Amino acid sequence: MSIKLKKFKAGDYVEIRSGVHDGQMPLDGRRDGLVVQVTGKRRDEYVVMFHNGSFLKFHKTQLKMLEKLVF
Repeated sequence: MSIKLKKFKAGDYVEIRSGVHDGQMPLDGRRDGLVVQVTGKRRDEYVVMFHNGSFLKFHKTQLKMLEKLVF
Protein backbone atom coordinates (compact mmCIF):
# COMPACT_ATOMS: atom_id res chain seq x y z
CA MET A 1 0.00 0.00 0.00
CA SER A 2 1.28 3.44 -0.87
CA ILE A 3 2.42 5.57 2.05
CA LYS A 4 0.26 8.43 0.74
CA LEU A 5 -2.83 6.21 0.91
CA LYS A 6 -2.03 4.72 4.31
CA LYS A 7 -4.71 5.95 6.71
CA PHE A 8 -5.54 4.68 10.14
CA LYS A 9 -8.43 5.62 12.36
CA ALA A 10 -9.33 5.26 16.00
CA GLY A 11 -10.03 1.62 16.79
CA ASP A 12 -7.55 0.15 14.31
CA TYR A 13 -5.23 -2.51 15.73
CA VAL A 14 -1.63 -1.80 14.67
CA GLU A 15 1.91 -3.03 15.18
CA ILE A 16 4.94 -0.76 15.55
CA ARG A 17 7.51 -1.56 12.86
CA SER A 18 10.82 -3.10 13.88
CA GLY A 19 13.60 -0.60 14.44
CA VAL A 20 11.23 1.87 16.12
CA HIS A 21 11.55 2.02 19.88
CA ASP A 22 10.43 4.13 22.81
CA GLY A 23 11.35 3.54 26.44
CA GLN A 24 7.69 3.46 27.47
CA MET A 25 6.77 0.61 25.13
CA PRO A 26 5.99 -2.69 26.89
CA LEU A 27 9.08 -4.49 28.14
CA ASP A 28 7.69 -7.95 27.29
CA GLY A 29 8.37 -7.44 23.57
CA ARG A 30 4.82 -6.90 22.38
CA ARG A 31 4.71 -4.14 19.75
CA ASP A 32 0.96 -4.09 19.11
CA GLY A 33 -1.57 -1.53 20.21
CA LEU A 34 -4.81 0.30 19.49
CA VAL A 35 -5.02 3.62 17.66
CA VAL A 36 -6.95 5.98 19.94
CA GLN A 37 -6.39 9.38 18.29
CA VAL A 38 -5.40 10.90 14.95
CA THR A 39 -3.29 14.05 15.28
CA GLY A 40 -0.79 16.30 13.52
CA LYS A 41 -1.20 19.09 10.97
CA ARG A 42 -1.38 16.58 8.13
CA ARG A 43 -3.37 14.03 10.16
CA ASP A 44 -0.48 11.59 9.76
CA GLU A 45 0.41 11.01 13.41
CA TYR A 46 -1.38 8.55 15.63
CA VAL A 47 -1.62 8.04 19.37
CA VAL A 48 -1.37 4.32 20.14
CA MET A 49 -2.45 2.71 23.43
CA PHE A 50 -0.41 -0.30 24.56
CA HIS A 51 -1.45 -3.09 26.94
CA ASN A 52 0.80 -1.66 29.67
CA GLY A 53 -1.27 1.56 29.74
CA SER A 54 1.19 3.74 27.79
CA PHE A 55 -0.07 6.18 25.16
CA LEU A 56 2.60 7.03 22.56
CA LYS A 57 2.53 9.04 19.31
CA PHE A 58 3.87 7.56 16.05
CA HIS A 59 4.05 8.67 12.43
CA LYS A 60 2.07 6.66 9.88
CA THR A 61 5.27 5.25 8.37
CA GLN A 62 6.10 3.59 11.70
CA LEU A 63 2.84 1.63 11.87
CA LYS A 64 1.68 -1.60 10.27
CA MET A 65 -2.02 -2.46 10.11
CA LEU A 66 -2.99 -5.70 11.86
CA GLU A 67 -6.77 -5.33 11.97
CA LYS A 68 -9.00 -2.61 10.48
CA LEU A 69 -12.00 -1.41 12.44
CA VAL A 70 -15.15 -2.06 10.43
CA PHE A 71 -18.56 -0.81 11.49
